[in-house]
Amino acid sequence: MTEPWMLGFLTSLFSMMNPLGNVGIFASLTSEQNAAETRAIAIKSAFSIFIILLISTWLGSHALAALGITVDELRTGGGIIILIIGLRMLFNNVSHAHTQDEADDAGNRASIATVPIAIPLVAGPGTISVVVAAAGTHDSLGDHTAITIIVLILAALTGLLFSQAQRISKALGVSGMAVVTRLMGMVLVAMAVGMVAKGAQALIPALGH
Repeated sequence: MTEPWMLGFLTSLFSMMNPLGNVGIFASLTSEQNAAETRAIAIKSAFSIFIILLISTWLGSHALAALGITVDELRTGGGIIILIIGLRMLFNNVSHAHTQDEADDAGNRASIATVPIAIPLVAGPGTISVVVAAAGTHDSLGDHTAITIIVLILAALTGLLFSQAQRISKALGVSGMAVVTRLMGMVLVAMAVGMVAKGAQALIPALGH
């Protein structure tokens, strides 16, 4: 049975990963590759994204506990990070929500599938925060399995979109990509406000009265 939180998590994670907005970055990083090489990079990127978020789902809470960080503290801090990313996407059209220097530097390496495409482009701090916060709040075996399935679906979707990056980028054009990025930014800002409010309320109980 699908729980109400699952749809919200799927929407939030999709917006944070922003595969459509990142298509242009992927296309530019793979512009010198042929079709077969581009598909291979897209598949490897999707696999890397899945592994990173899978580890975040199943081990993230334990890592937080070892560091003495609560889920509410992560939710508040992660919400602030996501708010900044969302505002940048909304007003400055920074679709990748990370520095271009990171992408440019990594673009000269032999393999760009893991760095910078998987991390930090798609599975960056904000994305990991969303997953760890969700896994910490919904901590049953069934919930973690559901989160894993959602992560798998979105990683596969990201790989599929990236494999068609050149076509999508040309079809949408610069204006179309900008619209997609701003829409994702709006969703992220709304999500971030909720995360910060919920986390702050738990950390400072007086705010709930």
